[in-house]
Amino acid sequence: MRLFIATPVILPIYKSIKNDLSKYIKGKWVEGWNLHLTHKFIGEDNPEKYKTELKVKNEKLKVNGIGIFGDKILYLKADIDESINKEINEKFNLKNEKPFIPHITLCRIKELKDGYKDALKKWKNIHFEMPLEVYLYKSTLTKKGPVYEKIYKY
Repeated sequence: MRLFIATPVILPIYKSIKNDLSKYIKGKWVEGWNLHLTHKFIGEDNPEKYKTELKVKNEKLKVNGIGIFGDKILYLKADIDESINKEINEKFNLKNEKPFIPHITLCRIKELKDGYKDALKKWKNIHFEMPLEVYLYKSTLTKKGPVYEKIYKY
């Protein structure tokens, strides 16, 4: 089963962001119900190995701005304590292949049109908070895109 550990994101203004920026940023926009912050992508594994306690602090997931990774990913910048990522790695004997950069993917970019930098400025000061809830997810790849299902709450 394809697995990852993440925090679901409810973003009431997502439709406004998407409508505003899709004139300048073409690509595969994440479906609103699939928005999340990935703490750890696990890949193919047995979910029973991951159904155990994690010390998730009673804190907030903070979003502070918008950005683009290398002209490929449009994302919201997330501000969370890295202790969750550390604990996941230690508890499940996992490693970081690349540095952990907390973010919420909004769009996998195929094309950037002239004016996208100015359009992003409108959203650069976006700021909101939400409860930090952490789940084990199952990811099923379909022709219409991935389908995510929460299977365990930490």
